[in-house]
Amino acid sequence: MKARSAVTINRSQQEVASQLDRAESPLTDDGVEISYAEAPGDRGTEMRVVLDQSVPGGPIGKAAAAVAGTDPQRRLDDALRRFKQLVETGEVLRSDGSPEGTDAKQQRTQRPAHPDDSDV
Repeated sequence: MKARSAVTINRSQQEVASQLDRAESPLTDDGVEISYAEAPGDRGTEMRVVLDQSVPGGPIGKAAAAVAGTDPQRRLDDALRRFKQLVETGEVLRSDGSPEGTDAKQQRTQRPAHPDDSDV
């Protein structure tokens, strides 16, 4: 099964392609297909990614990978979101609640938000 995803990045195709070496896996893996198109409304570049990576174990393995946050589609979506932030802002945004960044696997164990009592 192939994982497919797309994102619009508010930069030219040349800028997006030149930053690809800063991307993380699975965007840098062998077998990934990346294509570019001009985004509608002159809003930058649409980056389309196809990842040919299967999950062992059939439907049960796919469900287990989805619960664990390791399925290819989720990994691809997370990597694209971080790459978009990196290209548009120069960094991947972090918060105290998820210092490792937005990641589906990490969100399951994220602590609930509460006020910081240290300033009181």
